[in-house]
Amino acid sequence: MSQYNPEPSDDPSAQPDVPTSTSGDTAHPDGDSQVTPQITTKQAQRIYAPARGMIISMAVLVLLTLPFFLLQPRPDGQTYRPDVDVAQEASYAADVAEFTPVAPELGDGYSPNYARWQGSSADDVDRWEAGWVTPSSRFVGLVQTDQANPTWLVEQVGQAPQTGTREAHGIDWDTYQAEDDDGKITRSWVGELDDSTVVVTGTASEEEISHVAGAVVDAQATEATQN
Repeated sequence: MSQYNPEPSDDPSAQPDVPTSTSGDTAHPDGDSQVTPQITTKQAQRIYAPARGMIISMAVLVLLTLPFFLLQPRPDGQTYRPDVDVAQEASYAADVAEFTPVAPELGDGYSPNYARWQGSSADDVDRWEAGWVTPSSRFVGLVQTDQANPTWLVEQVGQAPQTGTREAHGIDWDTYQAEDDDGKITRSWVGELDDSTVVVTGTASEEEISHVAGAVVDAQATEATQN
């Protein structure tokens, strides 16, 4: 039996169909062509406009806020101290206190930063409080009450041990001192006035604590004379 082998034909119609591409498109085996998208200049401008607008807005915002940052005081600059009238606040507290709240005149270099009456507190001890920043940029405050008790006093001096007793400005003061892990020393003086107990405490120096204690005694003497 002879095997039939077809011969190549010269007839173009007999050749297999081959996909062709036109207009530069790439032909795919499934007959679809991949078309590269083209955008106009105006379309490109519309696409990039939002990003450009955002950059401009951020630049304007930075320019607007820059003066505020420049006007802020440096960390080593003068600390802001609110204008507090201790004498006026003490007069308000006198309307509700069962004792005479003292408003010591401390002189130049001492800046008051709070003065308030604390009533109906959690420890059931109504009290008058005031505080100052000292000339050495430290803190000193006073707490005055006619309801002092041992537990309350321990809290006011920060559980510091008693270091002794000091007679100053006509009053015997119990002195306390504590030092934290950073070496910061807190001093407290506790004295008995005519109608109340006063605690002078803070990170101020010994001389500044003594100065405030003396001013407290003078303030009480002045109030007693006026009344």
